[in-house]
Amino acid sequence: MRLNVIFRDSIDPQLFAGFAEGQKWVFQGSYPATESAPAEMVWAAPTGVGLHLIEDEALDLIYLSIENYSIKGTSPDDVQSALNSVSEEFETISAQELIDLYYAEPDWNARVLTLTMIAAAAGEDFTPGICQVIKHGIRFEQPDVRKAAAIASMYAPWPDLKATIEAAARSDSDEQVRDLAAMSLLNFA
Repeated sequence: MRLNVIFRDSIDPQLFAGFAEGQKWVFQGSYPATESAPAEMVWAAPTGVGLHLIEDEALDLIYLSIENYSIKGTSPDDVQSALNSVSEEFETISAQELIDLYYAEPDWNARVLTLTMIAAAAGEDFTPGICQVIKHGIRFEQPDVRKAAAIASMYAPWPDLKATIEAAARSDSDEQVRDLAAMSLLNFA
């Protein structure tokens, strides 16, 4: 189980590191960005939950990924407990709030920003609302929104998105959208 947490405002990694230390989470290391992965700082909670503070340059966003990776079989309650601790200290925004914000926002620039956060919020598990937002975005009249949706699809390579992304890769009127959609298709199984 993996849960991605989006911070409502930009977060200072050192501030988060101090918080993690106070939670008695054990620092595992800092890993620089590579061609295929963003930079991250990693902690392990005593319950076997992993916390990855991800600095994603592609999205221009810092977010947290909480993962259940204990061999001992960490429960979903342990992941939820870590999320609760983070949410009590930092203002976060839920996937549903992001979905609602996307549809409520008339300004296309704000939709681009919201799609960036939605990309980061997409976890391993299929989320119908996020899928619908990406489908809506890839068909939006403004090319920058379509580009952001194509990028978001790279973070959510769910079978329900594949046909929509294939269509964009094949026939979108904007070359950059076609290229980004084609790159996204590489992530689909």
